This record gives sequence, structure tokens and C-alpha cells, in this order.
Amino acid sequence: MASQPKYRINLRPYRILYWPVFLPVALLLALFNRISPIPFKIYNIRVDRIGQMAANQEEFFCQLELGMLPKEFRIFVHRDHPSNRALLNILKRSMRINQLFLPLFDVCRKLGGLGVSSMELCQMHGDDAMQLAAEASQHVDFTQAETDEAKRQCQAIGIDPDKPFIPTLCRDSSYLSSLKEPTDEDSYRNSDINTFIPALEHLADNFQVLRVGSVVEGPLNTQHPNIIDYSLSGNRTELLDVYLAAKCHFFLSTGTGLDTITSCLFRKPVLYVNLTPVGAVYMFKPWTMFIPKKYFDQKKDRYLTLSEILESGVAEYYTPRELNPLGIVIHDNTPEEITEAVKEMTARLDGTWEETEEDRALHEKFWSHFKKQHPKLKYTVRVGTSFIRNNPSWLE
Repeated sequence: MASQPKYRINLRPYRILYWPVFLPVALLLALFNRISPIPFKIYNIRVDRIGQMAANQEEFFCQLELGMLPKEFRIFVHRDHPSNRALLNILKRSMRINQLFLPLFDVCRKLGGLGVSSMELCQMHGDDAMQLAAEASQHVDFTQAETDEAKRQCQAIGIDPDKPFIPTLCRDSSYLSSLKEPTDEDSYRNSDINTFIPALEHLADNFQVLRVGSVVEGPLNTQHPNIIDYSLSGNRTELLDVYLAAKCHFFLSTGTGLDTITSCLFRKPVLYVNLTPVGAVYMFKPWTMFIPKKYFDQKKDRYLTLSEILESGVAEYYTPRELNPLGIVIHDNTPEEITEAVKEMTARLDGTWEETEEDRALHEKFWSHFKKQHPKLKYTVRVGTSFIRNNPSWLE
């Protein structure tokens, strides 16, 4: 028998107890749904990864608000232990999440669904390819009690919650290692947080800066008084993780997990650096900006052009297993590229960024390659201006 993931709720020992009770209920519901104009459905939702936990549910909220879903009486359950219970509690105020229905879901699922259980939401990518979030309203928020507690926790780590702060999240292998999952399959998505130091110190001259992440490889190599290594502070909480992501001035990230709370649930700006795969940029929101990692072709001894990346399908690849046989390696952004992107993001947000006609032409040329390859997708995210100025191969 295959072993279950560490985060999976183990139902096996209890099935002998609840199957005799819920089997007739499941069959009656299956019959009811055949004749009722408003069926009763139990949806499994993903809660094991905070990114899917935020993005999948927000895409569902948007579809529901915009009238894209059929009329149903919906109950939601989760088969996994939640990656963040504070976020789960916030979501519970907007959707009927009730674990009392998990045994019934399990019975229906084992019998093929019976038209009662559904994995549809669990299987969502949360990519919001139609950019529904830009048309819909915000669907979740904090209670006053949660806000008061989160602000108290901010003050405990040295953050003034009423002044602008910027969380920074750099993906490394430590989180997947903690889950006992393979870390080499998508290692090209990882980065070194210490290449962010010049950018963080620039930000810290005017903002409060925090390194966030539940599990990290090592400490930040900086002594700047306005930079807090929250991840290693000993004061990290699930509520504060969510609050910092939701209430920040903007979020600086490599595109992983926690930043989806910022961009998807709370419609706040995110700057993605060291982004890969570049083919995923269609899912990013109008209030976000990115600079990608670079694709170096060892056989040609040069960086691939954007048209080569897109036309070859390499834009969707981010694992050594996919790229190594092609002789392609992924190069991180330099500290200078990250710093320039940070400067542009802050200038855009405070209204001082000045864009020239030449800059607009560069952006148009950059996005023309994506639109040619995928004309039906909406591209609303902005690419860093300095990056495309200084990397002409990304315009060819």
C-alpha cells in the first residue's frame, strides 16, 4: 500500500467505523442530485500549500461573484492538514468549510464521486488565466480581533504596523526538505537570499523590511537596523505571516506561496525577481511586476532570445531534468538587476517613475512575442524596464 504524504489526514483506521453510517447517506444524496435543480456538492480544497490555498479559492470566489458557476449547495472539506490555520479561518468566513463532512466525502469519492463529491477546486491551478481578479471585488479580510492581535505581534518583532513595510520571500530548498519531498526536481526556482542584500538595504533606507518564510536555509548577511529576519526571529506565527502579506506596501518575492495572499486575495503589489518559468507570467496580476531568470544555451554559448525561449517550449521548463538534456542552464538575476527592479517598483508606487516613449516601445516589443505565441491569453503584469533595457536578447 502506497504511503500517504506527511500532510495528508489519515482516514484509513476510521473507515470501518464510518462507512456503514455514511454509505446509505451517500447513495441517497446521489439520488437527490439526480432530481434536484440545486444539487448538494462536497468540494475538496487544497490547503497543503499556501499558494494553492490562496489562489485556488480566490479563483473560485471570482467565478462565483461573476456568475460563472451553476447553482449548487456547496460544502467544502480538506483532505490535508492546513499549511496555515489562520488563513483557513479567514477563508471559512467566505465558504462553508466543515470537516464533519469529510467522511461522507471520502465515501462518495471512493465510489467514483456519485455526483456528490468533487475534486474540481483541488485540481485548479489558481492561475486565473482570464484575469478575473481584476474584475471582481476582494472577498476576504481580517476581523478586528485578528487585526489587533496581528498589530500586537508586529510590535513584538519591532515593526510599526502603521508604517510601510516590505516582506521579502526567497524560495530555497528548505521548505520541501522539511516535508520530505524531492528538492532537486525544481531547483532552478530556488535563489540565494544574500544576492538580495543590496536591494534590501536600499529599501531599508526608507521602509521597514522583513525576510519571511516558514523554513529558510540560513540567516541574512546584513546588519541594517531596518531589516528584520522575521523567519529566524522565533516570533513567527501563522496569523502574522498572513497579515504581513496582506498589509504590505508591496511584496518582494521569487514567486512562491505566500505572495499569492498579497496579489490574489488582497490585490496588493508584488515584485517578482528571479522568476522562472517565464511562461507562467500570464497568471500575474496588473498590480505586479517581474524580472525573469535567464536561459543560457551551453551549445550556442549565449543566452537564448525571448522568441527562442517561447517557440521552443523552454518557457514552460524549470527543472534540471527538462533543461539539462537540452544543454540549457538557468542563471539568476544579479544583485544589480534586483536592485534596479526594486527602485523601479518603489518609484512606480510613489508616482515618481518616468517612462519614456523608448521605454514604452521596448515593453510593446517584449510583449509582442508572448501575444504572438499565445494570442488568447491576457498579459497584464509589467516587466522591469531596466531589465529589458540591459538584456536586448529578451527583445528578439
